[in-house]
Amino acid sequence: MKRSPLALAGFLLLAGCGKKMDPQPPILVVPARPAPLRLYQDGSDVIVRFPFPSQTSEGIPLSGLRKVTIYREVQAAREGVRPQPPAAGGDAREREEKEFRKRAEVIAEIGRDDMDQWTTGGDFLYRDSLLPLYREKRLGSVLLRYGVSATRGKRLVSELSPIQGIIPVVPPGRPFFLQATVEEKRVCLEWLPPEEMLDGARPAVAGAYAVYRKERGDEWYEGEIAVAKGVTSFVDESARLDHVYLYTVRAAPTDQTPLILGPAADEILVDTKDVFPPPPPDGFLVLREEDGARLVWNPVLVPDLAGYRIYRMEPGAAGWTKVVDGLTETLWFDKGSPPGTRYVIAAVDRSGNESPRSEERK
Repeated sequence: MKRSPLALAGFLLLAGCGKKMDPQPPILVVPARPAPLRLYQDGSDVIVRFPFPSQTSEGIPLSGLRKVTIYREVQAAREGVRPQPPAAGGDAREREEKEFRKRAEVIAEIGRDDMDQWTTGGDFLYRDSLLPLYREKRLGSVLLRYGVSATRGKRLVSELSPIQGIIPVVPPGRPFFLQATVEEKRVCLEWLPPEEMLDGARPAVAGAYAVYRKERGDEWYEGEIAVAKGVTSFVDESARLDHVYLYTVRAAPTDQTPLILGPAADEILVDTKDVFPPPPPDGFLVLREEDGARLVWNPVLVPDLAGYRIYRMEPGAAGWTKVVDGLTETLWFDKGSPPGTRYVIAAVDRSGNESPRSEERK
């Protein structure tokens, strides 16, 4: 039987499918290197911060993340030594990582189910407690170096993050006797400095204080509202009237940022309820006319002014009588006012606070 040219071509193509190709290595989906890695001290913790592992080394979305591993190396720190930046790459980076892995220990392996508690926004924030080093009196004399890796599946491990170092220091203890005085448009805070450092050393060294404020009902303090340098007082001029705030302060050994802060002082509740009256009206005059008295005065320039009250005392009366309340103009005509009638006026704010009365006029 004759084969058509088309059928023959198809046969040849199918025959070609059986040709063996050179074996190709499987594509390994490895997490990207965690970077950048940042360190800072918060009281008795070192915060290890890096982007949450969300991409592969090829730059595509990562799935199957199993764990994050955090390594720490402890070295003696000679006086004047500063942490060195991580090696840029090549042979220097390879040597650095090799030596680091020899001396470092795993301080945390965080599984997928526990990662949420260490995640803020798109960053991973791990707290490494320094309390064991406090107890050993080693803070200030050790250099801590950290590295991080991410693991997908059972054995697909990322490259090690940049290796960063920090020399933790001993922060001051707790400030105490925090007090507040509420004045119009501001809250004045004062406190006493810590008596000792967090490890018990005396005297305490405190070069700066972070001041925190939150509204009653807020769960936590977002961040400091100010840093008081070299003083134990602060005036909060951003506080608003008719609010209830909570304040606290934390001490740092120096004012260098980021601040290395000790524990917080006992927080204090501050009620900024408006109990402050406006000033009395001035320029008050009583102009006698044929059928009564015309009262004029200068306006009281306060943002929360509600109006004016006018008091009158006729001849022979035993006391003052309020004759007008809530007046918003700066003039008023008292028709039929008998000669000899005396007047005073007062300003009132929106909280009901009445000013001292003006000078008496008749």
